[in-house]
Amino acid sequence: MKAPDFRTSQFIVCNENPFRLTPPSAQASFRAQVKGDHTTNTPPKDQPSTQQNYPDPSFSDIFTAFKEAFNQRKAQGLAFLELTNSELMLIKKSFFVTIFACLAAFAVGTVCWLILNIAIGALLHSMGLHYVAVPLILLVLNSIAAFGFFKLAQNAFNYLSFSRLIQTWRKVFE
Repeated sequence: MKAPDFRTSQFIVCNENPFRLTPPSAQASFRAQVKGDHTTNTPPKDQPSTQQNYPDPSFSDIFTAFKEAFNQRKAQGLAFLELTNSELMLIKKSFFVTIFACLAAFAVGTVCWLILNIAIGALLHSMGLHYVAVPLILLVLNSIAAFGFFKLAQNAFNYLSFSRLIQTWRKVFE
């Protein structure tokens, strides 16, 4: 037994809606018959071979359809504006986080830097470390702190771009 070739099948248009892809279960039946090396499609015996015409819509149906299409386009436009607004809010917040991180790094770099370095230097000197080793250890600790704040500012700066907003606009308008 050979399987039917569905690429050459011909389907009967559904009477209630010609745009429906799947017919109702009452109309569904296996219409392919295998004969020899090829497949033939035969319509069921009780189905008429002529197709009914699609009913002519009234003016109010057309007007309602245009109103619905307009409302859908309006909702789509409002959704696009909300998406644009959220992207702009993300850019604004990223800008302020970047500024705040830079100011925090500056504050740590000035006030806290002096207090911590004096305390750590005094502790290291009281432990008996050589006077050359104390500034080297302080330099390493300060470099680690500066690197951490730099990474925080760099991470926030990555969102300070209009590229995501431009990509969103391109997706919508293409």
